Amino acid sequence: MRHLLRRLSLSGFLFVAAGSAMPSGSVDAQEAPESSPAPKPAPKPSAKKPLGLRILAPVVCKSIEGYEDYETLPDAELTSDEKLLVYYRPKGHKVVRQGDEYVAHLMQDGQVRRLGQKKVLLRKAKLLDYEAKSDIPPDEIYIRNTFSLKGLPPGEYEYDMILKDLNAKPATVTVTESVKFRVVAAKLPEPDPETKPDAEERF
Repeated sequence: MRHLLRRLSLSGFLFVAAGSAMPSGSVDAQEAPESSPAPKPAPKPSAKKPLGLRILAPVVCKSIEGYEDYETLPDAELTSDEKLLVYYRPKGHKVVRQGDEYVAHLMQDGQVRRLGQKKVLLRKAKLLDYEAKSDIPPDEIYIRNTFSLKGLPPGEYEYDMILKDLNAKPATVTVTESVKFRVVAAKLPEPDPETKPDAEERF
């Protein structure tokens, strides 16, 4: 199993103050009719709460080369002799300062179920245990999962990614996301049309 890779990026923010100048001179104020209701104050925008730990856009892949650089597997279809390859991006993980470094610490379990059923057929605890360390907050991280499907009969399945943020306090935060895939029977190789059958023995 290959360890997950990561790519860290630092985005710059530019704050621009925009304003307008009133023309010089006086401006006559107009009185509003007595029947006109007093204008209502505009509602204050409510502060958005952090979304918290989440798994973004998991996808079954044919290959994964890097951050947002992957090839999807057509119809998410493979045989039980192949390994399931999944790409996703974690978001909302907590980053803590340790000395001169910023650290994100994630752990993940993986499991397979029949589509729409709760019974777990295959499970791998601690499929990954990863600390992303950098001199900038590690935000742009991607994760790849490689999961063996040995022994699964053909059918429709779901793969569960159970992600834990070990930096979250006072208790570990856990989220689960699933992706569908299909196991099909292996195709037998077609005979070579140029290959001739052996001559029958005659007595």
